[in-house]
Amino acid sequence: ENDPDMMKVNPFLTDGAYYGPSRGHLFPKYARRIGMPRGYGYGASMGSWVTDFLSGWAGEHGMVVHSTANYRGPALTGDITIQSAEVVDKMVDGEGRHLVQVKHLMQNQKGVKMCLGTAEIALPKKAG
Repeated sequence: ENDPDMMKVNPFLTDGAYYGPSRGHLFPKYARRIGMPRGYGYGASMGSWVTDFLSGWAGEHGMVVHSTANYRGPALTGDITIQSAEVVDKMVDGEGRHLVQVKHLMQNQKGVKMCLGTAEIALPKKAG
């Protein structure tokens, strides 16, 4: 991957999705070689699903200030992803931002935990 000389000769060989160890993410044959039953998601993508879910909940005027994402199981091709979160605390930080702390969970249709963690989300202060 990332070989600029090889990219000129054969770009196929420089894309980890199609050549090398990362191709197990897309192709069941190579996923099985490393003990996975079929293709699986990239960890960075799963992390972005968490941030996207939480920022969607925060809305246009809210913002995810900090989050943790602890991966527990893979996102396998063909599975669904269910995300949930619950507010566990409210606070005002040193910068005067009104925050809620949430625990979030990502699981598949069988209830297998894929990712869990906490996040702090800044929300606009209610007027009045």
